[in-house]
Amino acid sequence: MKMTLRRLLAYALPHWRPLMRALGLLLLATLAEVAGPLLIQYFVDDYLLKPPLLLIPALQLGALYVGLQLLCAWAGYRQALGFNQVAQTLVAQVRQSLFAATLRLPSSWLDHSRTGQLISTLTNDTEALKTLYLQIIGRTLQKGLLLLGILAAMAWLDLRLALLAGGLLLGTLVIMVGYQRWSLPLVRTSRQLLAEINGQLNESLQGMAVVRAFNRGRHALASLDGLNERQRQARMQELRLNGLLLRPLIELLKLLVIVGLLAAFASPGPHPLQVGLIYAFLSYLGRMIEPLNELANMVGQLQQALVAGERVFALLDAPQERQNGRDCQLQGAVRFEAVTFAYQAGGKPVLSDIHFQLAPGQMLALVGHTGSGKSSLISLLLGLYSPQQGRIWLDDASLQELDLGQVRQQIGLVQQDPFIFAGTLADNIRLGRELDEASVRQVLETVQLPALLQLPVDQCLALSLQEGGRNLSAGQRQLLSLARALAGQPRLLILDEATASVDAYTEQLLQQSLNRLRGQHTLIVIAHRLSTVVEADQILVLSQGRILEQGNHASLLAQEGHYAHLCRLQQQLQAHRSTV
Repeated sequence: MKMTLRRLLAYALPHWRPLMRALGLLLLATLAEVAGPLLIQYFVDDYLLKPPLLLIPALQLGALYVGLQLLCAWAGYRQALGFNQVAQTLVAQVRQSLFAATLRLPSSWLDHSRTGQLISTLTNDTEALKTLYLQIIGRTLQKGLLLLGILAAMAWLDLRLALLAGGLLLGTLVIMVGYQRWSLPLVRTSRQLLAEINGQLNESLQGMAVVRAFNRGRHALASLDGLNERQRQARMQELRLNGLLLRPLIELLKLLVIVGLLAAFASPGPHPLQVGLIYAFLSYLGRMIEPLNELANMVGQLQQALVAGERVFALLDAPQERQNGRDCQLQGAVRFEAVTFAYQAGGKPVLSDIHFQLAPGQMLALVGHTGSGKSSLISLLLGLYSPQQGRIWLDDASLQELDLGQVRQQIGLVQQDPFIFAGTLADNIRLGRELDEASVRQVLETVQLPALLQLPVDQCLALSLQEGGRNLSAGQRQLLSLARALAGQPRLLILDEATASVDAYTEQLLQQSLNRLRGQHTLIVIAHRLSTVVEADQILVLSQGRILEQGNHASLLAQEGHYAHLCRLQQQLQAHRSTV
């Protein structure tokens, strides 16, 4: 926890200048506030109780007191504004760093994480850090300086009474340390359960169609109700501890100190206590209670923020995807040499001893039943995972030596179920890339998407799309995915079962687009419908992660093996459908 606090405070170091300005204003506000009771004590004991009362000095003291209060209010406002500005900047920086780190997380890490929990860390936990910066950098310094100023003023007036009041401060610190130690496990549990709640909410909202189709509403509500109840119980335990240890015990300590002060006032001494001195001490004691109560209440908020900081740094410290590597300008050649891969170290390989070579401009087709390793092979080629054995070559360079960002910029991917972002169709083609309108129009016409949408090109570009592309059909989403892949002018184009869920007309459009792209790009096509791979230069037939057969369409048919069997089955199925 101490290391988390140090790391969080380290974010403030680059902002030392505005912090110093705010700290100077804080000192000024504290001095003005502490000077008020001293001025009243001086007025009561040296003017009010020693007639005759001189009007001009009294008015001067009154004006000075009002001026001090105005100065305290102005400096307090300016320092609070300064600390808040720094805190907001720091939280924005942490959130930006956290999102950047999330983008660099390897796929193996994301495979075991729930999206909702990541969102909770990016939003709820980073927002909780704002409380930490405001409390530690701002209000804790403010209240701490005020308490020190009050104790110093008390000591200047009467050392005995100051030591008695100091016992209140010491007792409060002991209570706060005990609360921090006992509440930490409860806070961690509460934050973790809150992240699980966000994870389930995100999952249910993303899968709302399935929830409704399978009537899982009651089950989802019951599951969320269980998490809510566990989080509520953990939070209530924390609040009970807060209510037991903080304010009641501090109030008890305050009463004990007041009793001690009254006893000190009543006891005879060499120098009788004056009325102004009594007023000043009671005023300072009242002013001590407010910051003590605030500091005690801050402990719970700081616990929340520090636990949130632990979760933030756990994500920041997670293993990152390799970022450095050689610059590359791909020509499109691909070679796999004895590649073996398993998603978990020591687990069952999903790819075993994969060999093939593809020249620039050629077309490779991957065929096989579900789970045969086709998509895993594509994931390796994109650098999302690294093989345990063997090497992958792009042109004459090992993929492990190349800059992954540059590699992916030169690879176009058309997924089986592409994700469409909310925005215009043109935005979904550009995806933040600097593409002129002519380039966007060209790829639209290449994939023939305007014909499928039955809209002019201009209206296609301005078409507003819903999140996930809900207002597009499956075929329209596929053509849009192909258009944005081509917009980057990739040397290597990958189609991951792009025709699996489209109708015959859309499949024909996709096939026509592929025919026009032959020779311009190196193509890797995953397909269940073998009609789309007949023209491939090379076909790999995969089964349980191994290559069963390898060759072109004609040679594989001649082998009368697994591929020929698949072709006959699909021909029989098509003949059956045509007769129905």
